[in-house]
Amino acid sequence: MERGLTIVLIASLAFFSVVLVRFSIPSLLPYLIGLNGINTVMGGLIISSLWVGYTIFQVIGGLMVDRYGYNIVIYVLILISIINALYPIIIDQYYLLLVIQFVMGSLLAITYVALISMVLSNYSRGGLGAGIYQSMFFLASSISIMASPLLFSVNIFAPFITFSIIVILSAILVTRVPRGGQVSSTIYIGPGDLRILGMGFIRLSSGFSYLGFLSWSTYYVVHVLKVSPSLSGFYAFLASIMGSVGAVIGGYLGDKVGYALPSILSSLLLAIIVSVIPRLSIIYLLAFLMLLLGFFYGFYAAPSIAVSRLASNIGAASGFLNFMSQLGGSVSPYIIGFLLQYYNFSETLLTIGIISMVLVIVGRRYYFYRKIT
Repeated sequence: MERGLTIVLIASLAFFSVVLVRFSIPSLLPYLIGLNGINTVMGGLIISSLWVGYTIFQVIGGLMVDRYGYNIVIYVLILISIINALYPIIIDQYYLLLVIQFVMGSLLAITYVALISMVLSNYSRGGLGAGIYQSMFFLASSISIMASPLLFSVNIFAPFITFSIIVILSAILVTRVPRGGQVSSTIYIGPGDLRILGMGFIRLSSGFSYLGFLSWSTYYVVHVLKVSPSLSGFYAFLASIMGSVGAVIGGYLGDKVGYALPSILSSLLLAIIVSVIPRLSIIYLLAFLMLLLGFFYGFYAAPSIAVSRLASNIGAASGFLNFMSQLGGSVSPYIIGFLLQYYNFSETLLTIGIISMVLVIVGRRYYFYRKIT
């Protein structure tokens, strides 16, 4: 148990480092939109290009991890550190930035699958282990969203070099983890695995609502709340910081009562909150709902990924589940940017929320299919 917890902490710190990288570019949208003619649609595409690579390589990464072992993440972390340090050089070259975003998303996907497989393969309390691991997402995204605009306003190299150094340090820690076993990896969704498929739709819903809003959160507070771009990260910070608490509580509860109920209820609440946020003018109430948004995403994230322990190929199953959440996260930023050309934030996010609710209903139907029939 003690050895397993040590591995959980090492994997979690490595995940922390790559999430810093993942959210640095989205938090800089207030600076990028308007640069060299970049509009809201083009800005959304910058975010979506990373999520497309991240989404596609969830499944591919799961197959790679099951076949070659989760320690391949060491080499991927080194690549991420090098590429991230190059961002300041290409940040004003729009089409090259799109390509690099796709490549970075692909590498980040492999790290996610490898590290969560490391956790679930070495720690018997899967929900709690996943909760500790997922808590790093919220800590790192909160820090990245708040710090990146501030560092960028001082020097364009500052956020990228800082995060690259942290990634390299985490790679050194991962070298201390024993090599993971390799298995012949396949993905099978059929009568015996409808729980995995159903949870996939629930994760699709939460990624579509929460990740879409989070990607546009700095732009939202600047253009709707009239916040200075350099301080925009503080408000977006509120939308993620409580996720760390929610992830640990949700993972612990999932081990006790099952993984379905916490995932379904919190995904529905995410869709409702995203729909309501742009309709509020009271700043303190808005801040409170943003805190709840982060909490419920964490509460959903840990038990929903811990379901992959039910599959024989943990890497492939966790890759599929994260593929579904990132599919939502890759599509929704572009859809939001597209809708904002014609509608305001209230109408746009209401549309996102309704779609997310429908996806939860579909996921619940598949997850409990055997009980229904």
